[in-house]
Amino acid sequence: MNVSSISSASSTSSSGNDSAIKQIQSQILNLQKQITAEDKSKDDAKTKQARDQALQAQIAQLQAQMQQINAKKSNQSESSDRSTQTNAKSSNANSIVSNNKVDIQV
Repeated sequence: MNVSSISSASSTSSSGNDSAIKQIQSQILNLQKQITAEDKSKDDAKTKQARDQALQAQIAQLQAQMQQINAKKSNQSESSDRSTQTNAKSSNANSIVSNNKVDIQV
């Protein structure tokens, strides 16, 4: 019973993380397009460089967010695996105890 509730919570969290990562990837792609457009613009070199640096900084922030989400997702998965293993061990221990009952009759 505990195992299914853990799996369900992990699955919901995972799909939320996947959605967030897709959104971040889309934002990064948009910023990369802006960099390409800026490179082709008729702005002076100093303006282009400043704009390019600002866009690159935004991309770096988004990539850091993706890494945090992936690390959190990995930690949740490991935690879920450990919890499942603990529940399985507990269940096995209960089975062993119940199978080793001694029936003493007087």
